Amino acid sequence: MSQWPVHGAITGPIVLIGFGSIGRGVLPLIERHFKFDKSRFTVIDPEDKDRHLLDERGIAFIKEAVRPDNFVDLLKPLLTKGGGQPFIVNLSVDVSSTAIMRLAHETGALYVDTVAEPWVGFYTDTRLTLSERSNYALREGFSTFAARSARGRRRSPAAAPIPAWCPGSSNARF
Repeated sequence: MSQWPVHGAITGPIVLIGFGSIGRGVLPLIERHFKFDKSRFTVIDPEDKDRHLLDERGIAFIKEAVRPDNFVDLLKPLLTKGGGQPFIVNLSVDVSSTAIMRLAHETGALYVDTVAEPWVGFYTDTRLTLSERSNYALREGFSTFAARSARGRRRSPAAAPIPAWCPGSSNARF
């Protein structure tokens, strides 16, 4: 197929977090089905083994792990540079979905994620009880933030983890 349907335009910067197998698969879908400015597309991943795929497309790459101590400083300048509505695609592990969603809310970014993910170490943090570090507790925290945001004065344009019931989803947490 040489002609692909374009489903919309992304008017601001795009930040794709994680460039593993899912990120490498999502990249051509974004390219085919959305209008966007490639000069405003950035991929962030702690490994650069597939960087050549980005270099040949003219997409910026940052070799960095997204962590609790650096995510705001790393992501916020990318999301707020220039006009338009930013878009975050979180396809990483060990990066808090709720933290990234809060930043998306703050910056007015669209946000999509494949799962409700915690920061690295959440499941093994012995300062928390077993129930406090369960998937249930993680989902409750995620849902509480989403509900509070919906009732807040400033609504986030969109924040959507892909649910388990979505066809093709491997997400067993929702």
